[in-house]
Amino acid sequence: MPIEATAHLPNVVNWRRAVSGQIGARDRWSAGDHGPMSTTPLAASPRIAWADVPRLVQDAVERELGSPIRSAITQDGGFSPGTAVRVVCEDGRRAFVKAVGLALNPDSPGMHRAELHAMSLLPDELPAPALLAAYDDGDWVALVLEDIDGRRPDLPWQGSDVAAMSLALAQLARTEAPGQLPAFADIVSMLTSWDEVAADPAGIDDALLGRLDEMAAAQSLARNVTPGTALVHWDARADNVLIRGGRAVLLDWAWASRGAPWLDSLLLAMDFRIQGGPDADEFLRASACTRDVEPQHLRSAVVCMVGFWAERARRPSPPGLPTIRAWQAHCRDHALHWIDDGGLWS
Repeated sequence: MPIEATAHLPNVVNWRRAVSGQIGARDRWSAGDHGPMSTTPLAASPRIAWADVPRLVQDAVERELGSPIRSAITQDGGFSPGTAVRVVCEDGRRAFVKAVGLALNPDSPGMHRAELHAMSLLPDELPAPALLAAYDDGDWVALVLEDIDGRRPDLPWQGSDVAAMSLALAQLARTEAPGQLPAFADIVSMLTSWDEVAADPAGIDDALLGRLDEMAAAQSLARNVTPGTALVHWDARADNVLIRGGRAVLLDWAWASRGAPWLDSLLLAMDFRIQGGPDADEFLRASACTRDVEPQHLRSAVVCMVGFWAERARRPSPPGLPTIRAWQAHCRDHALHWIDDGGLWS
């Protein structure tokens, strides 16, 4: 989901704290480590190896780590054609590094810049990896992050992982978003997707086109109910979280924004529908973030998800992302079923 890049940042930027010593055991998962997870279409695109990253980018990362990189293990998954590697330095230090250049995909460096901008603003107590350093030469952008000692949630989603994720999202919902973050409506395109479909219906199923008035009305409602001042992550899927010590750590902050405090819990419930887990409607009834929200407000946001996924799934695959349209079509179908059979709003 491409967005506009934030302001250009200097070549190497240090944030939060210097790289610490060795963290955890060799066999853990790390931030950005997206392994095979279910029988649904893969939420992943092919990645380049660390060896394919330009030498000047590698040199800058090694300078920030304070030691040459001895090994770099590619982590599969996620919708970026760039590298995503767990690195171990010659002095034993570890980190997670993600990097991408314009030639791989013209939008992906902007996504990394957006994540860098967001992570530089996050309070230290939030459930996020530490941002250790960054590099930006106007073409290639690299983020150096804490290597998380954690594991992926079990799928279908299970009770203890759902509880951990719920606590993390509740913490975000209670957090006032930094004013420098964009408003939710300014960072997502789902609040205008049905307008795009109405203006150009090519490639959209006739059954959906027959419901345009209904979808447009729900989109209008969503525009009114999604603004807010809470910190919103807006990518709270199973492949963007690690469980560490019974607590959830949220990854991939490119979509961080200011919005309604219930948005992330709704997206998590959507992930239950897509990848399996507890009953999504019962989850929304019980969650402290959503139980007092008018059900039609929640449904209106899901209608916008349908519009976004339907509008994007009809497009050609973008450079370096050959699997994203199949994933979006899969998500569209699950969201459409939910708006029609959801027990919370039926």
